[in-house]
Amino acid sequence: MRTKPIAALIALISAVTCLGAKPLISHADTVGEAQSFIDGIISYKLAETGSGSVQDWISGDLAANAGLTSEFYIIALSQSGGWYDFSSYESSLETYLANNNVPSATSRQKYALALAACGSTDSYIAGSLTDSVGAQGIMSWVYGLHILSNGYTGAVTAQETVDYLLSQQFSDGGWALWGTVGDIDVTAMVVQSLAPYYGQNSSVADAVDRALDMLSSRQLDTGDFSSYGTDNPESTAQVIVALASLGIDPMTDSRFIKGDNTLLSGLARYRRDDGSFSHTVSGDYNHNATSQVFYSLIAYMRQQNGMTPFYVLDRRVLPETPSVPEVPDVTEPQQTEPVSVQTTPADGTAPAQSAAVTSVQQTGTAPAETSSAVSVTTVAALISEPAEIVSLTTATTTAAETSAVTTVRAAAAAATSSGGYKTPVTLIIIGTAGVAALLLLIIGKRHPKNFIALAIAAGACVAFVQLTDFRTAEDYYTPPAAKENASGTITMTIRCDTVAERADHRYIPESGVILDVTKFDIADGETAYDILTQAARTYSIQLDTKGSGDMVYVAGINYLYEYDFGELSGWMYRVNSDTPSVGAGAYELSDGDFVEWLYSTNIGNDLK
Repeated sequence: MRTKPIAALIALISAVTCLGAKPLISHADTVGEAQSFIDGIISYKLAETGSGSVQDWISGDLAANAGLTSEFYIIALSQSGGWYDFSSYESSLETYLANNNVPSATSRQKYALALAACGSTDSYIAGSLTDSVGAQGIMSWVYGLHILSNGYTGAVTAQETVDYLLSQQFSDGGWALWGTVGDIDVTAMVVQSLAPYYGQNSSVADAVDRALDMLSSRQLDTGDFSSYGTDNPESTAQVIVALASLGIDPMTDSRFIKGDNTLLSGLARYRRDDGSFSHTVSGDYNHNATSQVFYSLIAYMRQQNGMTPFYVLDRRVLPETPSVPEVPDVTEPQQTEPVSVQTTPADGTAPAQSAAVTSVQQTGTAPAETSSAVSVTTVAALISEPAEIVSLTTATTTAAETSAVTTVRAAAAAATSSGGYKTPVTLIIIGTAGVAALLLLIIGKRHPKNFIALAIAAGACVAFVQLTDFRTAEDYYTPPAAKENASGTITMTIRCDTVAERADHRYIPESGVILDVTKFDIADGETAYDILTQAARTYSIQLDTKGSGDMVYVAGINYLYEYDFGELSGWMYRVNSDTPSVGAGAYELSDGDFVEWLYSTNIGNDLK
């Protein structure tokens, strides 16, 4: 486990604090406990992902989940003081952004911060400021200010953003997504964004001091906070980040000590035996709780060492011209200079240059190929029409290939519409590969590498066909056949009441009801996700998921997606008014169950 940079940081902090007078709460105690929390989370994540080290975790699981669940872990690790190599993650995130439309303004800003934390010079960072600041409520002002505070420029200035945030403060000293009563999380996040200006602007200082008074008054006797009636560690973590960003020791400031309990005591209530954190006391593992506690404690360590606020990024590399770049025309690819990432070897020697990271995904178009031969990727194109096709061989495209392409396309389309396309298309791929090999022999391209490349490409195409399932919309949106083995019935509804009156979104019904309470037959072993899929097919409801089996995750329903209304927004499900501790793909239904799919803007705290 590569926690040496963090451990060295703790050792330095301990040495420095030993020279001063003993505070109300011992630095050694709080720093040591905080370090044990950090180590516990890292150990949990390494075990969970099968990683041998923090670097393996970054280059493996975190890179694989770029754009999904990795961003705040990446920012935290970048800000931890360890010079890890983030090139794999950076490349993966660029690929994700090239292949996915990101409608959420705050999500675009989050991705920009993650890229900046990696030391990226991708134009996406500054480009995110062109249309995101203020586009999605107060949080889009907060995250926009984080980017501006790192030296990037956009259509709105940092001062204008600061002025807007100050104008939105409530009389109780807080901020919130809506209403007139300050919310703990939102207030803490606004303070985090204003922190770089605290000592420079008296208006900011006055507003922040009022916010701290409000936060202090809302702290529980147990040291943590409650949001929407639920005690939770996420709110506590956000307060820690806010105080640390201001240069205030979160664990020893008397305003945030209740009895003998500090903010760290509050976090400890949610720590599990395996080192992870739950959203509720004695609850199950929760990703958001664990990641927020992790980066809050990194922010605390930075404060202890006199470093910049958590969101003022150590690795940021500003563009040479601090102006907002034009959005490139995706039909005209532009060359991008490689980005070198410095890493510190385990032996402590000087940082070495890693391999440069460049990606055609920044333009969304593959670079032009200089050659031409029977392109073995044409078969994949027939099946999936990918946006990026890279030729693996170099022979001349012939009229015969064009004819073959037409024939295979027609055969694939016919097979797909009939529902049994996998076997015929697999045979077509093998046959086409054989023809391509013959053509290579005829034109004299007999080097073994050509045939190896051909075999690899054909194998990849076969694997693609076998692992995917293509159906026409008509085939998919067809009510499944009646269940002969039905063992009971359940009722289910799909609703988005929380955003029904707050959005200009063509797919959000004014009533907030996407599917009214509807009865479904169930068979033994069917899950909440199985019935959701059945409902989508029966009533033509768009459904977007990630993963499979027990680990399936519902990202969007009826074109309403996670993060569309902030970092804490997304779909949740309840059974008989309770929130299960397992995913919908693992929850087996029973006769008489009532299932609700509900869109939340605050991880369930806004649901009735």
